[in-house]
Parts: sequence; C-alpha cells; structure tokens
Amino acid sequence: MKVTGCLAIVLVALGVTILIYAPPAAAQDKTFRFEIAPYAAYRMGGSFDEENGAGRVELNDSSAEGILFNFAANPNGQYELLYGRQRTDADTSGFFANDPTIDLQVEYLQFGGTYLFDGDSMRPFIALTLGATRFDPQFTDLGSESFFSASFGGGVQIRARERLGIRLEARVFTTLVDDDSNIFCSSIDGAGACLIQVDARTLTQLEARAGLVFRF
Repeated sequence: MKVTGCLAIVLVALGVTILIYAPPAAAQDKTFRFEIAPYAAYRMGGSFDEENGAGRVELNDSSAEGILFNFAANPNGQYELLYGRQRTDADTSGFFANDPTIDLQVEYLQFGGTYLFDGDSMRPFIALTLGATRFDPQFTDLGSESFFSASFGGGVQIRARERLGIRLEARVFTTLVDDDSNIFCSSIDGAGACLIQVDARTLTQLEARAGLVFRF
C-alpha cells in the first residue's frame, strides 16, 4: 500500500505539472484569470470489503454537488481547487441480521491542474487533482474517516471565452485505503468497536457533472 500510494502521488503530481506548464498550442485573444464553477452531479460506485470477506459496505448511487476554483497559469493551463460532496446510503451485508443502511456523506477536497485545448465558443479540457476523501457516517457514535485520493476527468467548456459559461464533465475518483484499516468506529461508555476492517485496496467512484462557470 505504501509503495502504491507513493507511486500514485508521484504520477498524479507529474501529470498536474505537465497539464499546467505545457506550452499553449496557440495564444487566445481573451483570457480570464479566475473561474468559479458550482456544479450538480450524479455519483456512482464505491464499496468497502471486510478483511476476511464476511461483510461488505456498498455506497448507493446518488446526486452530488460541489464547487471548483480555477486560477490561470497560462492561456491553456489552470490550477484547480475542487470540493465535492455526496449524501448517500451505504448498504451493509454480513454484519447484522437485518443488514441496515447507513446514511453516509462522502466529501472530496483536492488540488491540481486543468489543461484547456484551444477553441473559441467550446474548449475541451482534461484535469488531474489529488487530495483527501472524507467518509462521514451519519449514524450513532460512528466516527468519520479520511484517506488520500486522486481524480482524473475530462469534458468541455461551452461559451468558453465569455464571462458566463457552462462546464460539462465526467470524472473518476480513486481513494487509497490504508493497510488493515479499521473504519466507521464508535466509542460507547469507553468501549470501542469498528464496523469494518479492510485490507489495502482502492475505492473508485465515477461522477458525471454539469455546472455554471463565472469568469473574472
């Protein structure tokens, strides 16, 4: 896990550097320094498996929302700060007799870069970010957990050279879970217990999103 995590960090950091500092194919007549893009999305996938295979926590597909802050590095490269949040249910199996669902909030906070291809009213783009994922179960006495994560996405900006535009995108999030992690733990009257223990693995979610872009 440690080797895999370090390699992932290096690869994503290298990709972000290439995206930001790659020379522009052609200079644009008009550029904006800042972009703010609130968005609505639909997020799919994601599960935790118990260490010995006895149980499973599976995240249900649901809507999500978030906001992006982009800062121009050159005519084609941007720094990007991303915050995304999903409120969903997590189905449990193999833990309890009635296999209850847990209300779960999944949050991403990441930083990276975006490369915008040349265009006039429409500009395709790709983006790489890295940061943290926070899993916060809305369940009595269960604690939240945070792990390193990265994302890769691509899409198109419509009305890309005007102050108000539209951003359409698909993005994949990958979260690296620590070796032998105890997650969703509680402490009741001094006695601790954890819902699930997992081996080293990744949790992957796919998100399709649409948002407005405000440029300054």
